[in-house]
Amino acid sequence: MAEVKNFLVSYKDELIPYIDSKYRTNDFRILEGHSMAGLFAAYTFIEEPNLFDAYIIMSPAFWWNKEELTLKLKSFLSSNPALEKVLYFGIGAKDGRGMKQELRRFVAEIERSRQHKLRWLHEEFDREGHMSAPLLTNYYALKFIFSDMQLPKDIRHNYSDSGFLAHEAGITKKYGESARQTQEVYVRLAMRLIKQKNYNGAITVLQRNAQAYEANKYPQNYVWLAEAFEKNEDLEGAIRNYKKAYKLSLNTGYGEMEKYRLKIEELKTVQSSFDKQ
Repeated sequence: MAEVKNFLVSYKDELIPYIDSKYRTNDFRILEGHSMAGLFAAYTFIEEPNLFDAYIIMSPAFWWNKEELTLKLKSFLSSNPALEKVLYFGIGAKDGRGMKQELRRFVAEIERSRQHKLRWLHEEFDREGHMSAPLLTNYYALKFIFSDMQLPKDIRHNYSDSGFLAHEAGITKKYGESARQTQEVYVRLAMRLIKQKNYNGAITVLQRNAQAYEANKYPQNYVWLAEAFEKNEDLEGAIRNYKKAYKLSLNTGYGEMEKYRLKIEELKTVQSSFDKQ
């Protein structure tokens, strides 16, 4: 046990600071382990729960020392009623019967504790064994952990700028500035809002899309935005974004520069006629 404690101390005092100093990281951390390493992940959750924000525990060796961690879990949870962590447990259906039963007993303690702020899921994978389950477990664990990044259905179907922006601000605060929806989510939502003639909402969503995917240097991001401004009768905003699309197209060789140039000239002509009225 002393060796395990020392190993955990090295994680906290040496490994994590080293990684933070060498790589682009943010404060949200996940610890993942399989088999004996899964046991270590669960041990870390109990001994140093605030060292990580989420834990992926795959086919853990909870049989160790007569299921000592399961015995410790009940008192740990009762002493930490407001714990806000994410736990994902995965195991292959073909794994040993004892391994599955020991994991179920550990999970049962969590279920009995009724920790309202602890988000967890336990899954068994058909046709997978001890060594084949980790691939699927890792995939579904990450989907579960980061599921709160997804734009909620309520925001999609009962859209408001405030709700949309609050959600986006929340995920970037939690997961870092690069956190975002897939581009198809932004664009499809904006197109739906345009169809509903909610042009201001579409502009808000497409501005977020352009900001979130600025690095891909895709001119169409600004074309969509320009079209939303035009439908909202904001010609200045439309011209400004068509100019961005034109410049990006010119710099990247994307093409369609002439199409964008002609659209800019068209809108300038319309704007000039309005100004003379």
